[in-house]
Amino acid sequence: MSQTAKTPMIRLIPLLVRGVAPAAAVTIGLMPTTTVSAPGDLDPTFGDFGRVGPMIDFSGPAWSTETTNGDQTLFAGGDECQGYYCSYFNAAPLSEFMGALASDGSVVADFVADQVAEFQIINTASQADGSIFAVGRSRENGQTKMTVAKFKSSGQLDESFAQKGVFRLSADGLAAHTGTSVAVDPDGRIVIAGSQMDPDALLVVRLHTNGAIDESFGSSGVYNGPSQGFVDYGINVVGTASGYRVNTTECKLIGLTSAGKLDTTFGTGGIVEFAPVKDVRFCNSLVEQPDGGLLVGGAAGDHGFAARLLADGTQDNTFSGSAIEAGVTSVTAMTVAGYGSGSIVVAGYDPAGTGDAVIMGLHSTGALDGTYGHAGTTLIDLPSDMAGNLVIRDLAWRADGTVTAVGGDYINYWTKHPFVVRLQGSGGTDAAGVIGAVQANLTTNEQSNEVVATFRRTGGAAGVVSVAYHTETGTLVGTPVARAGEDFGSVSGRLTWNDGDIAPQEIHVPIIADSKTEEPEYFRVTLTDPQGGAGLGTRAATVEIQPDGSPHGQFEVGIDRNGVEGMFANMWVTRNYYTSGAVSVTVTPSSGSASAGSDFDPTPTTVSWEDGEGGAKYVPIKINLDTESEPVENFTVSLSNPTGGALLGPRSTTTVNISAAPPPPPSSSGGGGPFGLCGLLILAAARVLKSSCQSIAKHVGRPAAAVRLGP
Repeated sequence: MSQTAKTPMIRLIPLLVRGVAPAAAVTIGLMPTTTVSAPGDLDPTFGDFGRVGPMIDFSGPAWSTETTNGDQTLFAGGDECQGYYCSYFNAAPLSEFMGALASDGSVVADFVADQVAEFQIINTASQADGSIFAVGRSRENGQTKMTVAKFKSSGQLDESFAQKGVFRLSADGLAAHTGTSVAVDPDGRIVIAGSQMDPDALLVVRLHTNGAIDESFGSSGVYNGPSQGFVDYGINVVGTASGYRVNTTECKLIGLTSAGKLDTTFGTGGIVEFAPVKDVRFCNSLVEQPDGGLLVGGAAGDHGFAARLLADGTQDNTFSGSAIEAGVTSVTAMTVAGYGSGSIVVAGYDPAGTGDAVIMGLHSTGALDGTYGHAGTTLIDLPSDMAGNLVIRDLAWRADGTVTAVGGDYINYWTKHPFVVRLQGSGGTDAAGVIGAVQANLTTNEQSNEVVATFRRTGGAAGVVSVAYHTETGTLVGTPVARAGEDFGSVSGRLTWNDGDIAPQEIHVPIIADSKTEEPEYFRVTLTDPQGGAGLGTRAATVEIQPDGSPHGQFEVGIDRNGVEGMFANMWVTRNYYTSGAVSVTVTPSSGSASAGSDFDPTPTTVSWEDGEGGAKYVPIKINLDTESEPVENFTVSLSNPTGGALLGPRSTTTVNISAAPPPPPSSSGGGGPFGLCGLLILAAARVLKSSCQSIAKHVGRPAAAVRLGP
C-alpha cells in the first residue's frame, strides 16, 4: 500500500577509540592482477571518490535520503536531541536541513528548501510528482509535537497542505510526541509513525492528502500502541497489502489493518515480539521485500540482529542472520532490491571499533554476497584529519542499481555533520578506493620502543595506488607536544598497493625514552599526495605517548586561591593519570619575597591518597597579618618526597602571591570600633572571593588529561 520508510535509532558513541596495533613487518603488495569494480565499491563519479561530506555547513546527521527528479539525491536531517532534554527541558535546539545533490555529487543550487521554525526532520518520502513529505518534530508554545511538512519539488512548502504546508499534531490529551517514519498510500493518504511520552507509547496517525486528520483511522485518526522504548528514533512504518506494519524500538512488530485496528491475522493478536526469543536489545530498521516478507533489524546481545517474517508474521527460518551477527555490532539501516534481484543491503557499526561505518551485501536468504565490496563488506572512511564516528541512518537504492547511504559524523555528542555516500551497482566504473588510517587514535609509552600505525585501502581495489606519509608534531592546545628527535623518531616514505591489493600496511615509528617526568605528548603520522586515482580517508593517526608514573600516578600542585594577610591561601595537589596503590606527597611552603614564619606558616603538610583514589586535594596555608604597608609579596610551594611509586610531575612547584589586607575605614568615633572591624572583614572577604573565583575558573578551564590533536 505504501512506500517503505526506515529510520534507525540513535546511539551515543564514545569520542576516542584507542589501542596499539600489533607490530609486524610492512605488508608486501600482491602481484598485479586485472581488477574491475564490484557492486558495493565507492562510485568514483560521485563527489569525492564516492563521498560527499562531512558537510560542516549543516548541523546534525542526515536521517533520510530519497531519489528525486530523476537522478537527484535528496538528503535531509537536523539537530537531534534526546527525548529527556527535548521534552522536559527544551534545552537543545531543533533545526532541519534538506538539500539535493546532482548525479555527480555536486549541490543542486536551485533546490532551496523552505525552513520550518523549530523543526527536526527524521524521515522523508518522495512522490512521483517530485513533492516530498518530511516528518519529525517541532516545538510550538513550548510543546514538542509530531510534525509533517510537504515540500514541492523546488523545495518550497506546499501551502495547500495542512496549515501553509505544515501539520502539527494537537497536544490535547497527549504528552510530547514525535514522528519518526512516514509512508504514503497509493491513494495519497499519509501515515506517520512515532511515539508519545508519559506514558511512553507507540503513536500512528493517518492524514488525508490535504493534511487533515483521517478520522476513520484508529481512534479519531490516531492509533495508540504499546510501549515502544524510551528512545524513539527506531520506529518505522511500512504499508502492506493488508494494512500497515510498525515496529517499536523494544522489538514489538505491530500489524494494523487499513482502518488502524490490530490485524488479528498477523502474529498473535496483531503483535510479534522478538525480545523474549532472541535476546534482542532493540529494533530500529523495518523494510518490506517484494514478496511481502518483512525484514527487521537491530541489535541482540553484543551483535547485530536481523530476521525475516512471512506476511502473516511467522518467522521465516530459511533466512539466516548469522552474517549480520558477525559483520556489525548493530544494524542501523536496511534496504532491499538494490544492486541485484532480491539483494539486501545492511548498514551498521564496525565490530572492529574503528569508527568507520559498515555496509554489507546479502543474498535474499541472508547469506553474505561475496561479490559485494570486499568479500561482502564495504567500509566507509570519510576524508578527515581526525576520524569521527560514522553512523549510517538511511539507505536507498536507485534505478541504476547504485545504493545511497546517508548519516552523521559524530565528532562528539554536540557536534554532528551529515554525509552522503554512493556505492556502485553492477557494471560500474573501476574504483581505486580510498586510503586511510585503521585507527585514528593510538597510545604508546616510552618503554615500548616503537608504535605501529596501520593504514588500509577501502572502497575499491582497481589499479596501483600509493600515498606519501610523514610524522609531524601537529598542533596541541594546553598540553606538551611530542617532538621529533626527542620523543619520537621522524619517518617518511610512500605506501604502495598493487592492483587488487587491499592488505593493510604498517608504519613503524621509533619512540625515544628520556629521564624526565612528562605528561601526555602527541604526534601524528600523516598521509598526503595520493597517486593512482585513490582518495584519502582518515588522513592521520594521532599517537599519544602516555604520561610517566604508571601505574601509581604523578603529582601536580596549583593555586586555588592566592593569599590575603590574615587569611589563608588554598593550594590544590592532584594525583594525575594513574591510581594504583596508596601514595603520598609532601607540600612545603618556602620563602620568596615573603618571609617564612613572619609572613606565612611554612609548616610542611603530607597529603595522601588511597589505592584507586585520584584527583585533587586542598591544602590551606595560613597567611599572617601584620601592621606594615607592603607591596605584593610571594612565596613558593613545592612538592617533595613522593611515596608509593608515584612521581613528581612537571608542575610540582608554584608561586603564591600575598596581598596586604585593606585598611579599616574611618569610623564616626575616630577609631576602628566595631564598624571599622566589620568593614575590614567585608573588604577582605570581597577580595578573597574575587581571587577565589578567578582561580577556580582558571582551574576548571585546565585541559583534560587526554587531549587530541587539532586538524
